[in-house]
Amino acid sequence: MAATPTAVLAQMFGPTLKLAFPQLPSQASAQNLDLIQITIPGSNPSNLPTVAVNVDWTGAVHNPAVAPTDGTRIGVFQTLLTSSATTAQFFASAFSNPSNLDILQCINLGGNISYWLDYLGVAHGA
Repeated sequence: MAATPTAVLAQMFGPTLKLAFPQLPSQASAQNLDLIQITIPGSNPSNLPTVAVNVDWTGAVHNPAVAPTDGTRIGVFQTLLTSSATTAQFFASAFSNPSNLDILQCINLGGNISYWLDYLGVAHGA
């Protein structure tokens, strides 16, 4: 699948995804924050939302979420689906995207898209 002409959330410029989203240093090392998280509500009003899907700092998509971070570089998006949903269902629910545009793109100095996260939640490139 080829990248779309634009993206729903962001088109970031940089030679690689890691350089487009540099990680902020903490006391000892880089924080390596997730880029995106999709959450589902808690089972009752007093429960906190649960991270169901995360796109980690390397651009990898995890469903179920793997080691979600306390904070993100792009944002946290909510869905009302249950944890049994597919990655594509989570992305369709979390983002209004009738044209099936990419969610996120990284564009290198030559203008080529080196990484994109498509509307199904599939990561391409690096």
